[in-house]
Amino acid sequence: MDDSFTPKQIALALRVSESSVKRWCDRGDIRTDRTVGGHRRIPLGFLLEFLESTNRRIINPNAIGLEQMSAERIKPAAGKPQASELILQFEKSLLDGDESSCRRIFSSWYSNNDGFASLADDLICPVFRAIGNGWQEGIVDTYQERRGCEITVRLILELRRLVDEPSGMAPLAMGGTPSGDRYQLPTLSTEMVFREKGWRTANLGADIPFTSLLSAARKHMPKLFWVSVSHVTDEAQFLSEYAHFASRLPKGIILLVGGRALTDGLRPKMVYSAHCDGMRQLAVLARTLKNGPLPE
Repeated sequence: MDDSFTPKQIALALRVSESSVKRWCDRGDIRTDRTVGGHRRIPLGFLLEFLESTNRRIINPNAIGLEQMSAERIKPAAGKPQASELILQFEKSLLDGDESSCRRIFSSWYSNNDGFASLADDLICPVFRAIGNGWQEGIVDTYQERRGCEITVRLILELRRLVDEPSGMAPLAMGGTPSGDRYQLPTLSTEMVFREKGWRTANLGADIPFTSLLSAARKHMPKLFWVSVSHVTDEAQFLSEYAHFASRLPKGIILLVGGRALTDGLRPKMVYSAHCDGMRQLAVLARTLKNGPLPE
């Protein structure tokens, strides 16, 4: 599938006039390519840049084929980079701080694979695992890892604008990471998966005390509350604070846990409703739970 669009398609997606889109293109607000015949074409990456800079979002995603883009798996065409090449390119671009290149790779992967779960599990996760290993070996500098995280957060927030706004009647999923866990990407990715599956979401962010997470749950009464755990400094303290949180969570709220820090030794000591090892599992769970209860 071609991931570039005509001004008319963009106008329908944003629910503005086609003349407005053409005017934005002509004055450079939307970066635009031209066909051999001189017709305007707007690549997905350029559209994402425009949405971010103007704080706009897609109103009608079907107008640009977002439903097909997220539902179809497309085999790489001849001459196009394979997944392994894109992974290496994304890692290099993040380490170089080349946000434009990262955006192109991000957009291409999202367009050509099965929604955000593939982007998270097959691109973001292996790249940051490699960057983390490089940091431990002294090959990657701390600033490179932090900058890479910031770039990826911005790219996810740009994609978030492409996901149709859930209805006010959609179930609410809420969550974040506990104290001492400053990893934003897992909890942001969790929010993105739930939104793709039609949930309203409230990502509380990273490094939040369990007492504060509990206050949020009690005030807003979500259908589901997630706890993303990528780092545990003191296992005993974590288990004590988590147990206090879980035991006081209002009845009826589904408690979901996940994250690389929840080892086979730690997880059995915790009480929860569901656990996911990756975003694909989460996507299946989110779809299953949206209109029904958690199976006994």
